[in-house]
Amino acid sequence: MSNDRIIQAAFLLTLSGAMAVWFGIAPLHARADAQQAETAALRARVAESPVPSERLTPFRTELDRRSKMLRDECPDPLIATKPDLAGVIRRLSLPIDGQRVIDQTFTAERSGPVDLDSEIKWSATPIRIELVATWSAIAEVLDLIETMQIPSRVTEFRLERDSDPAIEMASAFIELDVLHRRIASEGSK
Repeated sequence: MSNDRIIQAAFLLTLSGAMAVWFGIAPLHARADAQQAETAALRARVAESPVPSERLTPFRTELDRRSKMLRDECPDPLIATKPDLAGVIRRLSLPIDGQRVIDQTFTAERSGPVDLDSEIKWSATPIRIELVATWSAIAEVLDLIETMQIPSRVTEFRLERDSDPAIEMASAFIELDVLHRRIASEGSK
């Protein structure tokens, strides 16, 4: 390789580096500076706020309630094992009596990673519940899901009622993700 080629390559490399700094890094620093200035201005406004302390009490109460809800729903530390799917299904099962519950089917699928913006790596195991039951039985299943100790989220809910309004039966389709911490071996799959 000749000296001219080396000089040209060095010049192009320097030029591309300068462009990356100018168009990539400098705007990020400017944005961070603007956000820091806005944060400082907001903190100053809050410190100077004439709002009486007793008016903030409902907001503090709501903040405490939501913080407690987050602690309850996301227990720490969450064990890094796959959930007991049989136990979850047992907990959510209602007795099929032909009156209140006509039919129910549970289908568990393979666990997969969940893209949550968190340091904890989560996996989810989808469980589908198909239920033909009375309105009260469907509401009972939803209450059971809500009170489970295992972190979960309902990702889909469909309800099809009978065309005859006198019949208090409906078909419900519920898809539920049971969340757990990702095991180290799961992350490599």
